Amino acid sequence: MIDNHDDDDDDVNDEIRALVDEIRALAATTIGTAVSNFGEFRHWALEDVSSTMNEMRTSSNNNDKNEKMTALSLLTRVFQEELDQRTEAMAGGTMAVEGPSHTVAMAKSRATFKLRAIYGLGSLLRGNPTAQQQFILNNGPDVLVRNVLGTLSNVRGPTSADPSLSRLDYKFASKVLALGEDVVMDVVLHDQEYIQIDESATDDVKNKYAAERVTTANQLVASFTTEQWCDLSLRMLAPPTEVVGEMSSRGIKERALSAVRAMAPSCQKVYAQEEVDGDIVWGVEEVKRVRVEWNREGSGDGLDPVYRKELLDLVDGVLGVLQ
Repeated sequence: MIDNHDDDDDDVNDEIRALVDEIRALAATTIGTAVSNFGEFRHWALEDVSSTMNEMRTSSNNNDKNEKMTALSLLTRVFQEELDQRTEAMAGGTMAVEGPSHTVAMAKSRATFKLRAIYGLGSLLRGNPTAQQQFILNNGPDVLVRNVLGTLSNVRGPTSADPSLSRLDYKFASKVLALGEDVVMDVVLHDQEYIQIDESATDDVKNKYAAERVTTANQLVASFTTEQWCDLSLRMLAPPTEVVGEMSSRGIKERALSAVRAMAPSCQKVYAQEEVDGDIVWGVEEVKRVRVEWNREGSGDGLDPVYRKELLDLVDGVLGVLQ
């Protein structure tokens, strides 16, 4: 007789984890909705809730208990913890192994929670320069983009047990990219709310801000236009249509084009060396491929002529920025 107690325990543990993710997702949604609807709640982003959290925690780790906790740091930790788990899985040789159905269900509940978490995080960061600066100091942009790229590297194809999981992953990636774009545009459109340091600033001035852990406008933009962020924006111009579906693929590309347009000036500087040494201009070829795909009137792709023109105008506008 085969002992199935271990399997039963695994099922119970996964059910508990899924329930925890559902509760955390509701909490993140509540935060995001409150902040989105009432601007006065934005200060929640950096309000210290460690005393309340410590009363609820059973951890004996004194470092955890002494650490300042905010809504911003707790939501960021969601993505850092997943990165840590992936590192452990890779060390154990279990990364990207598609498990049984209860594992897929668990992954789906986690993917849904991540969508709610990025909604809450985005609500705290958008239009909130103080929170954005703290997010940079906590290395948040790097955590986010590494989480997204790791998520996309494990996306399963249309023959997987549940293709909807891959669609959730691409939806998450699209929302993260949109958040990066929005922070960059916050700096561009409301530069008076940010500390500006031009290239003529002395080292003493720069060192003073660094010592005071002050994030400048240039540093904010640079944190969301690293090579990884720039690569993500181009990668989202070519989502797997067979996985996400034709309509979703088109929407993902539209949002990615908007991000490419916002990030282009900084991303082109990041890749400036390639432009000098060769004929490569960051983003141009990828955007042109999207234009070719959409410029197929009479091909039977079902696009309304007016909508097709809007898409092509969007692409041409992005190319105008890039070239």
